Amino acid sequence: MAKKLKTSTKNAIPDGPLPSDYPFGSRVSESLADFAKRMGMTVGAIRTRADRGDLPILQAAPGKKREVNLYALYMNARYKAERYTEMMN
Repeated sequence: MAKKLKTSTKNAIPDGPLPSDYPFGSRVSESLADFAKRMGMTVGAIRTRADRGDLPILQAAPGKKREVNLYALYMNARYKAERYTEMMN
């Protein structure tokens, strides 16, 4: 069984300006419903992925509204791309 990630808002938003190649404009988080609509999936599917810990989530307290951490998605994709590039060289 997958370990549940702790959700918090600490360190969720970068201190400085966003990177120039950041694809989401000035948004660093987005509701589960908006994320599901943009990805072409159902809200239930996104909720399940969030429950399993497959998506980085921001949540102020247990039982409060959850949002997808877009900045964490970006940083994860960037890290994996850099690793892939290094591996291919």
